[in-house]
Amino acid sequence: MVKRFFSLVMVMFSLCSVLDAVPVEKIVPEEFLEELIAEKVVSVIHDEDDEKLSLVPESAFKDELLSSRIEKKDSPYTAEFLYLVSKQELIESGKKNFSEITMADISEIFTALSRMSGMRYRFSETNTEGTVLYKKVCTIDAIEKGNEIPDMISRNCDGMKIFCHQHDRLLGNLKFLLGYEMKEDELYLSITNENNLGLFGFNACKKENLRINILVTDCGDDILFYISADANYENVLKMFSIRKIIKKMMNERLDAIYRWFFIQF
Repeated sequence: MVKRFFSLVMVMFSLCSVLDAVPVEKIVPEEFLEELIAEKVVSVIHDEDDEKLSLVPESAFKDELLSSRIEKKDSPYTAEFLYLVSKQELIESGKKNFSEITMADISEIFTALSRMSGMRYRFSETNTEGTVLYKKVCTIDAIEKGNEIPDMISRNCDGMKIFCHQHDRLLGNLKFLLGYEMKEDELYLSITNENNLGLFGFNACKKENLRINILVTDCGDDILFYISADANYENVLKMFSIRKIIKKMMNERLDAIYRWFFIQF
């Protein structure tokens, strides 16, 4: 009898959680809602003179995200992707026997940085396994002469600051500061470059001139995953006509982060 009562309480709690979840229709910009529901992904790759973010969902962190833009002086880059992910599809396609997906699970994923080592991208019919993007990713104890330390894995990452080292296939050794904020149904992650980003021997992007924003919202049956990148690249890129290359590389990296997130389940 006690066991049956406990099971009933758990069912009622789960039902209330779904009912209390914020519907996708309430937080996605109206002009993109139909496409998102149909295609499960919407992207806006902004023109050089268009810096206004268009896809940011309604969120407790929206104003903070919008106010933390990179100041553009030279060759700006702005891109946004919005994904709608079915929790049930994640559970059924996953290999880790999740029975449900919570924000605590998502917090754990985004603080286990070393799991990004070996992340792949550039999948195609002739390269179904993809190409390794990040040869190694790890948590470090500081930016200057940072030493590798164990991941600071947490199921409640609110307020955490983590330093990260990435060895990018094309961009070399990169260091980032990750800032986390979390509420019951939302997680906001802001990623800022803490060393200069080089490309083809050029200083392409100075320290603190690239910011990646990730906003994950629990919508009950679905997860809404927003990711954007905001950058100011040096004018030297215009001189050598490689802005298109930068755009392609950054777009690939944003999509790779989402793909990596998806397979963590």
